[in-house]
Amino acid sequence: MMLRIAIGFGGAALEGWAAWLLFEQGRPGPAFAAHAVACVLLSAWGIRYIGQVKSLPGAGAWFFGVMIPVPVAGPALAVALLAAMRIKPERAKAESRVVVGIPGGVAASASAPGTRARSIIEVLASPDTLARREAVLSLRSEISPAAVLILQKAVGDSDEQVRNYAQSQLAKWTEQAELNIKRLTALAGSPDAPAEVLLALAESLREMVTIHLAGPELAKKFLRRSLEWLEKIPAESAVRGNADVLALRCHLRLREAARAREVLQRVEVSGYAHESLAGLRLRVLFHERNWLGLRKELRREMPEVPPEIVQSRRFWEARAAA
Repeated sequence: MMLRIAIGFGGAALEGWAAWLLFEQGRPGPAFAAHAVACVLLSAWGIRYIGQVKSLPGAGAWFFGVMIPVPVAGPALAVALLAAMRIKPERAKAESRVVVGIPGGVAASASAPGTRARSIIEVLASPDTLARREAVLSLRSEISPAAVLILQKAVGDSDEQVRNYAQSQLAKWTEQAELNIKRLTALAGSPDAPAEVLLALAESLREMVTIHLAGPELAKKFLRRSLEWLEKIPAESAVRGNADVLALRCHLRLREAARAREVLQRVEVSGYAHESLAGLRLRVLFHERNWLGLRKELRREMPEVPPEIVQSRRFWEARAAA
């Protein structure tokens, strides 16, 4: 710290001597030599602060280039520009922004009263390279559909490290999911494999689609495989109800309305109760384009409609009346 201060004062003193030699003594040669040495010292002093201006490559070179052409005026202009450039980073630091937007995600920095939060998607759209890197790294803690989609977007980032971070994390999650499927497949291949193992394997296959790790070309393959394993679960099994609900979800994902209706009717006849059945019933009606049935179901399930879905119900009622 003391050395940096000494270098700054030395550069300023040499620049003052260069001005005295030029304007008082009329000796431009020695004046310019002193001015050149002063510019070198002032550049070395200013590097500490220029380094904080991340968006400006080659900051040391341009800082020296601004100073060297004209004694006194050059260094004064360079210092003024440096001071102006430091204003924005200081304000950003005082803002103490937080990276949010992913359930269970890790915050990128500490928050303070009045902190303005920015979502990870907004951070990835910003020109701040370090912020984009931190945003991508903050997604490592827990896999989720939103996290996968954001990382897939980050794979096309202009910064190589952001791309590498995103690709590495996606590859890690994909490998973990595939190893889990491989392990469950080996267990399910046994003739006396428990129904719980078959159900876990089917759910793992469907999860590859729901969390977007399986691309469009593989999604149908994984869903079909999931349905194949679900069909092997005996009707008298204790997990048959859960298997039917999972099969219903797979058929809806495949947009197979007729098959989804068959499974839904089987679940309803069996008397199996599941908290998601009401929503799945609405989805079946939607895929069947049964707008009248959808309106009746909405009225039956929600006689007192919460304010936040009034507009949604009005929309479906309008479709049914059309």
